[in-house]
Amino acid sequence: MTRLAKAGTRLAVGLLALGLFSTPLVQAPVAHAQDAQRRQGAAAAFDRGTAAFLDEDYATAARWFEMANNLAPAAPALLQAIRSHAEAGNRQRAGTLALRLIARFPDADASITEAQAIIDSVRADYVLVEVTCDAECAVELDGTLQSHPAFFLEPDRDYEIGAGFDSGTVTESVAGDAGEQRTLHLVRPEGPVLVPDTTPPEGTGLGQGSGSGSGSTGVASSDPESGGVSPALFYVGLALTVGAGATLAWSGVDTLNAADEYEQTVAAGDITTARAMLDDGQKKELRTNVLIGVTAGLAALTVVFAIIADFGGDNEESEARLRPVGGVAFGASRGGHLGLEGRF
Repeated sequence: MTRLAKAGTRLAVGLLALGLFSTPLVQAPVAHAQDAQRRQGAAAAFDRGTAAFLDEDYATAARWFEMANNLAPAAPALLQAIRSHAEAGNRQRAGTLALRLIARFPDADASITEAQAIIDSVRADYVLVEVTCDAECAVELDGTLQSHPAFFLEPDRDYEIGAGFDSGTVTESVAGDAGEQRTLHLVRPEGPVLVPDTTPPEGTGLGQGSGSGSGSTGVASSDPESGGVSPALFYVGLALTVGAGATLAWSGVDTLNAADEYEQTVAAGDITTARAMLDDGQKKELRTNVLIGVTAGLAALTVVFAIIADFGGDNEESEARLRPVGGVAFGASRGGHLGLEGRF
């Protein structure tokens, strides 16, 4: 694969990051901002994983793809993690993730077929353990929390499987031979539901009444001055992010088109034109990479404003007086535009 073609793959992932960030934050600013932040992080991790995979650094790629799936679960990210572990020779981990993919994404037919093939290829060399509980539980393997209650283990070795319930934790030791399947059914222990102690330590002032005395330091306050920053900052950040994202979308598509045209020119044998196109494509790649960084930075800043902005208060005074208008055009008049309409 040529350098420009690899760049096209990375740019496609960059456009995926833009799409993942397009959650309507205004409806519920804090919740949606946090969700968008996770999706943006997942897209960035997927991008890093793709770059590492193309460079044949499969162990690193596997870590990035797993991070992407943990931030925003998706069959493509999990499947790429499985492929990376398999290429790196970590068959045990690849098989465990394949079990998770089949359980988590039962409708991803193509991915399930490949995941099942991985499972069949490693099953004879490891112990397959499946944990079930008679109530909601959190499964642990040697003290490490597991995201799925089925996994492959090394044969001829003792492991401690635990299940945490709302009334306590139960553990059981397990070992097996290669190719063996073990099913553990763990039962919730009798006893009252354990409630964590959330009482603040003395001297912090948390949880105290909001009296008028000078010694009151409770976090709750009816003082309108302590609400947070103006929501206008959030809307400005959102407008700038939308504008940068529109420009990024245009630049990414333009660069991907350049990559396709370059490949066609090389296939046609026109080396002189191909060299010129390569230089032009590399400039477009640099432009798009810069736009990815700018858009990500603006998105992160918008998330911060969404978290600390005061969206409460009097409806008339807290109503947004600024709204973004933007767009992107393709074809003969390719370009993006951004505008702000309204007033503070």
